[in-house]
Amino acid sequence: MKKGIKGYFYTGLITLLPITITLYIFYWIVSFIAKIISKSFIAIFLQRLVSRFPELVGDSVYQESAVRWGINIVSVLIIVLIITLVGYTFKNIFFIGIGKKIEDLLIKAPIIKHIYTTISQIVKIVSTNQKHTYQKVVLIEYPKSGIYSVGFLTSESNTILEEVLKVEKMYNIFIPTSPNPTSGMFVCIAKENVRILDMKIDDAVKLIISGGVIVPKTTKEGRNEESNF
Repeated sequence: MKKGIKGYFYTGLITLLPITITLYIFYWIVSFIAKIISKSFIAIFLQRLVSRFPELVGDSVYQESAVRWGINIVSVLIIVLIITLVGYTFKNIFFIGIGKKIEDLLIKAPIIKHIYTTISQIVKIVSTNQKHTYQKVVLIEYPKSGIYSVGFLTSESNTILEEVLKVEKMYNIFIPTSPNPTSGMFVCIAKENVRILDMKIDDAVKLIISGGVIVPKTTKEGRNEESNF
């Protein structure tokens, strides 16, 4: 009986824990964004504008809360509109040159250039389509001989290292950490020491995130299937 209750408890815990954590993180993100938006110049302007009409706010706590949320929603819509207009504007041939000049000024600024270039590179990496960033799933001996790591091929050529090491072909490979595949180790390995795996990138990501619990297996038809252990 005790084993049965214990089993039910663990089953309920495993079922509810991911849902609870997901809802908590979602709530935290929404609250964080709402806090930032409420302090934006657009929200402050709208708050001052609404304060001129006391009848809109009223004395009710619920009405005041509704007005505050309404201001935040309108602020989000205005910010989205501004971002869209900026994107549309800088797609124009005339404004492309202006954007380039602004970028050149930021890159030349003594202190700002380090901050701007770092943030710009991060944004480009995040906004890049994963399918184009990760070309293939590979297997290499890392961190030493006899120990194998699953990684992603990011480039089939590294001309600088190929010239220095006098190697015909060097591969750039990113080895993600588990369970967070966004961080990891970048290594360069000769082509002959890299094995290309018959595995989809999505399946490899699941394998890494799960810490090896979700293992894709190849069927006779050559398709990948997931197996849970």
